[in-house]
Amino acid sequence: MSELFVSLPANQQGRDFVVGDVHGCFSELRALLEQVVFDGSRDRLLSVGDLVDRGPESPQVLEWLARPWFHAVRGNHEQMALDFDLADTDACERYLHNGGGWFICLDEADKQAYRAAFGKLPLAMELPSPHGLIGLLHADCPQDDWNALRKQLSLPQPWGEEGGRLLRQIMWCRLRARGTPRQPVKGVCMLCVGHTPQREVRSIDNVRYLDTGGVYGCSLSLLQLDSLQIHSMPVANKGYSSAELNG
Repeated sequence: MSELFVSLPANQQGRDFVVGDVHGCFSELRALLEQVVFDGSRDRLLSVGDLVDRGPESPQVLEWLARPWFHAVRGNHEQMALDFDLADTDACERYLHNGGGWFICLDEADKQAYRAAFGKLPLAMELPSPHGLIGLLHADCPQDDWNALRKQLSLPQPWGEEGGRLLRQIMWCRLRARGTPRQPVKGVCMLCVGHTPQREVRSIDNVRYLDTGGVYGCSLSLLQLDSLQIHSMPVANKGYSSAELNG
């Protein structure tokens, strides 16, 4: 059983970058790392999840997850792969509609290899930065309280119905991004998320939205944590509508 909450130590040697939803656009991610002169011996790359689906290079995800300098939380697309059941017609159609065709077509042994990797991904991650404690998860923090979330994710599993609600909030919640009034997340100076694509990196309260719609033909974005500088790389449209983008 994997740790659902991970605390990383401070990076004393190099820089930390956080990337928005990659969705199988790993060539563009590689080019973006070259743009910032990323050094894997000193620097770290953090992901807010949704590494796979929709984009053409989703099968490369295992290579990226194996790199010692790459740290990712689990997104709802990784969770859909974990939950996929060929016998559930509605689930198959839903996952296919959300870009999971590459996974559905794998043989069972390959599916299990990806599931094993996705199952090890934590739901939330934190790390110190020059600006204070940074939190990462995919969509939003339940109850706007990071310390409460850390405590909840440290409890023994399974959690039953309450755990299901918690998981949905962490991976699927768009209320803040869609304008529902919320409070800044207590316990962190900044929460980095993806999930709800934006036309540019955007902050609401102390939540930084990093999914800038790469797979929709907009851009892939990195947040450099020491300087808070945004680095972006244009991405060619992969055949998906940009109508989902906010802002």
